[in-house]
Amino acid sequence: MHLLLDLDGTLVDTNSCKFHDIKHGRDRQFSLADIPSIPGAEEFVETLRERCDSILIVSDSHGAYVGRVAEERFGLPWLALADKPNIANLRSFLAERMGFPLQHVPEEFLFVGDTKLDVQLARGLWIPSVMLDLWHYGAPNRDQPDPSSDRAKRIQEGATYYCRSFDEVLGILDNPAEKRYVLEDPKGRSSARLRTDENWRDGVTVIRALAREQQGPCDAYGARMRSRQFQSEDRTDDFLRRISRDVSLYLREEVLTEGKFSWDLATCVADKTTTKPPRKMANFLQALDVDVPKAELFSWLPDVQGSIRHQPKRDDRTKFVRQFVRLDPAANLHGKSVIVFDDQYTTGATAVAHADMLLEAGARNVLFVALFFLVNDVPIERSCPRCGKAGTVRIRYRKKDGGAFYSCVPPEYRGKGCGWVGNIG
Repeated sequence: MHLLLDLDGTLVDTNSCKFHDIKHGRDRQFSLADIPSIPGAEEFVETLRERCDSILIVSDSHGAYVGRVAEERFGLPWLALADKPNIANLRSFLAERMGFPLQHVPEEFLFVGDTKLDVQLARGLWIPSVMLDLWHYGAPNRDQPDPSSDRAKRIQEGATYYCRSFDEVLGILDNPAEKRYVLEDPKGRSSARLRTDENWRDGVTVIRALAREQQGPCDAYGARMRSRQFQSEDRTDDFLRRISRDVSLYLREEVLTEGKFSWDLATCVADKTTTKPPRKMANFLQALDVDVPKAELFSWLPDVQGSIRHQPKRDDRTKFVRQFVRLDPAANLHGKSVIVFDDQYTTGATAVAHADMLLEAGARNVLFVALFFLVNDVPIERSCPRCGKAGTVRIRYRKKDGGAFYSCVPPEYRGKGCGWVGNIG
């Protein structure tokens, strides 16, 4: 395994603005003692030396800073000014030093970082990645809350793995297949932990997803084809059995044996009469091989107009579901624990609306399981539509709002382009 490691926020606690001059190379007289390592980072690197074929620090920061910290603190080679999420610099480095991708396949690499730029960089190179969420659990320090610190939002950046500690990263190295999401790998045992909250019924509301569904050009890691086949009118009985088998195994090994409480009932989101294939979720529910009673509790009102897919905002989607979906009033749910299945998690509106309806009807615990969750698109480098040059267009982010755009970087900004600027998406 060849490991690529981000530096700031992953190995050293330097996300505060007081480190900006150092990281940008303006202050070159800094003391290494003033750069705090994240607790456990040095031990983590030492353990990695024993398990990895090579380790490389990949950072956007200036070489005057990255070089000292990488070499003197961690004893590792490094690439500075990586220009994440643009892939050109890292791709050139790996091609020159390691013959990538001709001599090493993407599965031999793993990129570990703490931001969406790290994940986008890895996905652009089609190599697996880890979103390391140390900040969410107490470190590193930041001047302002990270806008991407919401767990569901960070997971939807599309990393192959999501970890909350260095030990979890090491666990992936021990057995990467078992840590993949259930429907992404035949040996997968993991699910995306999108939400776990105590609810007003003195119980818990849990949202899980079992595979990533990509949109747009990105990486090869996920279950895009399985998701498309699940939605297809040409879905075969054999395919349904295989999906149901994998989900049943996950439920038996990871959910029903947890022991905190037993699950009383399994249901699914309602199928419209126009749904293709017909009774898509109902047939999946009945095919599950688990020792939990099953019932179709939800239904669409006959006067439903439009589709939830045409509601762009989460609040509008929630209102749409609450307006047109009904829970069986005859169902006795008082104090019950209920599992709900859906095919896709996009904004979470469907999950929250169905959980709320169950709680309002007296259920105490709700587990909402989505088979696939939609991950964010990855902007890909492109040729300039104005000057036609290849390799000059880069992805840039506006300082005022963080929005991404394309820029054919001109010479005054150390590029070779014409200055064209274009929107992404």
